[in-house]
Amino acid sequence: MNVTRNPDGSHTPPYDPNWPPHLEVQWSAGVAACETGLNIHIIDLGDDKYAVHVGGSGQSPMDRASVYAFLDGVVAGAREARR
Repeated sequence: MNVTRNPDGSHTPPYDPNWPPHLEVQWSAGVAACETGLNIHIIDLGDDKYAVHVGGSGQSPMDRASVYAFLDGVVAGAREARR
């Protein structure tokens, strides 16, 4: 999912709590990509498992909670690298 950051800090498309889980994961990856400038790609493997590819490196399979934790780590690492 392509997500862009607006000047006010919000994102387009905005988060929709009615999205199915795989779209929530893709949106979160899009937000992380906005924050880091990295190419982040999510592959839905089915059964609530996902593969996450960041700049050519991949991690899989992960459940949703693990994807969110992984993306948080990617964002935190990118922030530290910019320091």
